[in-house]
Parts: sequence; structure tokens; C-alpha cells
Amino acid sequence: MACVLAGATAQEFVAETLVGRGVAGPYTLTYNRVVERSEMVLVETRWLVRESDYWIDYATGQVRFAAPLRTGQTARVSYRIQSGVSQRNANPDVALETELARMGPAALSLRGRITGDPNRPTTDLGLRATWQEHSREGEALYLVRNPQGDDAPALLQLRSQWRTSTGWQGGFQFSRVDSDFGDAKPYGLASGQQRAEANLLFQPDSNLRTRLQWSLQESLAAGAPAQQRWSAGLNYQLEQIRVSLERQMAALGNQPTQVVDRAAVQMRPSDAVRLNLEQQTQSQGARTVQQTQVRTELGQAVELRHRTVDDSQGGRTEESGVGVRFGTPTVQGSVGLEQRWREDAQHRAAQLGVQAQLDPRLRVGGEFEAAENAGQMRGYHVQAQPIRGLQLTLRERDYQGLRGLNLRSQQVQWDWRLGEGLSLSGQLAQHPLHQGAPQPVQSEQYQLRWRQGAWDVEAGYAEQNPLGQSLTERRYTLGVRRRLDANTLLGLSYQQSEWERDAFLREAMVRLGLTRQMAGFYLSLEAQLQIPRADAQPQQRPNYSGSLRMGVQF
Repeated sequence: MACVLAGATAQEFVAETLVGRGVAGPYTLTYNRVVERSEMVLVETRWLVRESDYWIDYATGQVRFAAPLRTGQTARVSYRIQSGVSQRNANPDVALETELARMGPAALSLRGRITGDPNRPTTDLGLRATWQEHSREGEALYLVRNPQGDDAPALLQLRSQWRTSTGWQGGFQFSRVDSDFGDAKPYGLASGQQRAEANLLFQPDSNLRTRLQWSLQESLAAGAPAQQRWSAGLNYQLEQIRVSLERQMAALGNQPTQVVDRAAVQMRPSDAVRLNLEQQTQSQGARTVQQTQVRTELGQAVELRHRTVDDSQGGRTEESGVGVRFGTPTVQGSVGLEQRWREDAQHRAAQLGVQAQLDPRLRVGGEFEAAENAGQMRGYHVQAQPIRGLQLTLRERDYQGLRGLNLRSQQVQWDWRLGEGLSLSGQLAQHPLHQGAPQPVQSEQYQLRWRQGAWDVEAGYAEQNPLGQSLTERRYTLGVRRRLDANTLLGLSYQQSEWERDAFLREAMVRLGLTRQMAGFYLSLEAQLQIPRADAQPQQRPNYSGSLRMGVQF
């Protein structure tokens, strides 16, 4: 894996450092139109996880963190931008903070921030007070936007948290933002709202954990109802049993209060037996929904499950299922049976799967799935090596009404090593499977590759036809790579894509790259010429780009 340390010329890779302002964000990157899922974020020495530790808006190039970046704390962000499309984020985002006084664990500072259009900037100015000790800390922030009089809109935020050596932890947050304050997202808040949160946690040891949470959200608009939520939970765990109790309550304005009670028990009386019991009751107004679920696992071979849902307005539903896995050194299989019962209907379903190693060069398998009065599916797959150097895979599924499908999914794949460094691989498919579901596509792919000494040459062709559409997509590829020495690789590639429908569209791309490895580091240079599609760029002018990348292998 490589960590991009520097990106340069043609807006390919960018690496920059964000400086914390004491808020979660958003923080604006240098560029917008970031390529999705291309970013890597590092705070100090910790890698952050997308959609958990941070969120990124690829279109605007803004990053928001789950935990506020402390003032002066840095985050390193590396990302790829769309060549020829991405632009620099011109709006300034300048944060200033100057400490005015400090007394022991307490500090008072002047806080400011300038954002928005350079011709009409938005200015926030105010005071920030902090207090931090070993086990207690707090913060108070008061800001005024565009201060020009006594009626300037303001933002107030209070936060505190504490912990003790006996296992107690607590926290409190309060915020209020005037309706005409405008955009308060940089501070993790929303204008025109008043919020409060409190939480209490007690964990004296690794076995017991209790928690209590409360939150209030209220709009400052006249007549708007407030929303309150309460949550209390208890977890107790021993070596062979774990018990969880939880209650959630929500008062959502003018709606009836919603109450959810959940109890769960997980037991493991022996290494081969595991039992899970869960009961949940949800009530709101006159409606009550009670759900009970039991799951038992007997070793790795048998799983039993039963689920009951009792809805005061929708009747009673019961679902039962059993799964059995069996096998020998050469044959493995599984059987699954499911039954769903309602007061006005009954539904049964069955699944069967078997695979066997008949010969070191032949492996076969079959599958069957059926639902009562709802069709069935039969399928098989074969992996074979009919001759030396040829690996062949066949897959087929025949749907007869199951899930509303009446079609046949077929796939043939091969990989043939012809000798002397020459290999031929490909695939033919109709309704190929993607995540277990057949897709309305017919496709074919071929690749010829030759590897000899320092040379690596490959040529490929792919064609795809979405079924039911008069559209054909074709792609041609040709690539040559040569290893100049043990640490240097030179590559040249050509790719051409064609789309044929009412009109004929073509896109071509040529890349030339050089990579050099040096004592754990690598340096990569790349030049690219692209002729875009006519509908994407009517002038049909070629796009030139280049990049310089430096990384480290770890």
C-alpha cells in the first residue's frame, strides 16, 4: 500500500494539511470535484475511517470530522481530483484565534473567522473560554456575525465533560444559533435551532456498563414543537452469558411519544452451543409492535431460528428457519428451509446447495431454491482443467418465476497459459450475477498477454450490450511495460472506448509513465493525452495532463 505524500502538476493527486479550528468542520479543501473514495485522511499518526471518523462532500471539496480538530491540530488529506473538471475553491476560509489571558487550567482567547465571497466576506468575531484539567474539561464559545450593532446575530455553544477514577463519566452540551445567523455548519450547528445534550456513563469494570442519555432539539421559530429523546441501557457480561437491556423514548413534537424496549441474552453454555434471545417492544399511541427472535447454533453444522412479530394493527407473523451444513473431504453441502406464517397466508421456501471435488482437476456444484407458489431457481457451476494450462469455469442459473424473474444467467470464463509467457483469458456472459442478482447485460471480454524477461505486453477487447437497449459499448486496450532495471519500470498504454446508439461516440487516451523505487520510497512520473467524447467536450480538443507522485511502501 502506498501513502501519497505529494501531488503536483496536472491536478491529478493533491496532498494538503488542514489546521484545526476547534470545530468538527466542515473544512474546505483546495479543490472541489474530488474523485469519490480516492481520499486518505491522517490526523497526527492515526488513519481515519470514511463515514465513521469523517465525511467528505466530493462535489464541493469539504471535509467534516466526527470529533472536532483542536486548535492547532493538523489533518493530512491526500486525494485525487477530476482532471479538467475540478477547480480551486476560491472562497476564503480563514480562522484566527489569539489567546488573551491564561490562569492555571483556564484560558480566554479572541476568536474570529472570515468566509464567503471575497467581495462580500462573512466575518465572525467573539470570545472562547476553555478549562482543561486531567479528568475535566469545558469550553464556552460566543460569536457574533458581521458585528455592526447591538442586534447582530449570535452563536452560543457550551460544552463540558468529566470522568472519575471509579468509572463515572459525564458530559453536557448546549448550543443556540439565531435564525438570521446564516450558515453555522462550520461549527457543526444549524441556524435557528437550540440544542442540548447530556450523557452519564458508569463502567466500574469490564463486566458492567450502564448509560443514560438525553437530548433536546427546539426550533426558534414561533410555535415550532420541541423534540426530546431519552435513552437508558445496561450491559452485563460474564464468560458464558451477556445480558443487554435498553429503553428509548422519543417525544417528536405533536406526535405521540414513541417508546422502544429491548432485551437481549446471549449464552454459550459450551463451545459447540450458542443461544441468542432478543425481545423488542415498540409502542406509539394506540399501536404496539412486539418482536421476539430466537437463534440457536449447534457447532458449525446446524442453525435454528424463529421470529415472531405481533402488531396490534397488522396481525401476527411467525417466521421459522433451519440451516444444515454437511460435508466430507470431497463433498460439501448445505440445506436451508424457511416458513413464514400470517393469519391470512402461509409461505414456505427451501434452499439446497452441494459441491463436490470429483477429481483434482474437476469440481462441480449445484444449487436449488424454491418458494411456495412463487417459482424456483436451479443452477450449477463447474471448474475444470480439461488440458494442461487451461482453467475453465462454467456457471448457469435458470430462474422460473422466483423473485419475479424468468430468465437464464450464463457465464463462461477461461484462463489459458499457452507457454513461452503467452496467456489468453476471457469471459462470455448473459445476465451475469452481481452480488447474487442477475443483471440485464450481455458481455464478452478477451485479453492476450505476453510476459518474457523485462517485457510485459497485453492487448484486450471488451463489449457490453445492455439488454432491452439499442446500445453497444466497446473498449480496446493495448499496453507495454518494460523493466529497465531492478528498480525502474517504464510503461506505455493506449485505451479507446466507443459508444454506439443513435450516434457514434469515441474516447481515446494515451499514458506514458515511469516509476523508480528507492530504499522503500517510490517516485512516479506520468503524462497523459485524452481525446474526450464529443458530447462531453464538443470542441474535441485533447486534454493534456501530467503528475508527479512520491510514496512510501509499508
